[in-house]
Amino acid sequence: MTYRVFLGVVLVTWPLVIVGLLFFMGKLENYVNRLDADTPEEAGVEPVAGSSHDKEVTILFGDQVVGEPD
Repeated sequence: MTYRVFLGVVLVTWPLVIVGLLFFMGKLENYVNRLDADTPEEAGVEPVAGSSHDKEVTILFGDQVVGEPD
């Protein structure tokens, strides 16, 4: 009886393990490709339009903008 339970557990879990392993391998491949890239375009990272001194977030406290000179 315990052998049948063991086989049932193996039959149910092995597809999940294989799919999880394939997912992990895909993520690992993307990570390694980003490390080996020479340019951001090769790494799959697209630059954002605008300059680095532009704020991406505005913090509001009530109706007042925090951090901007008046």
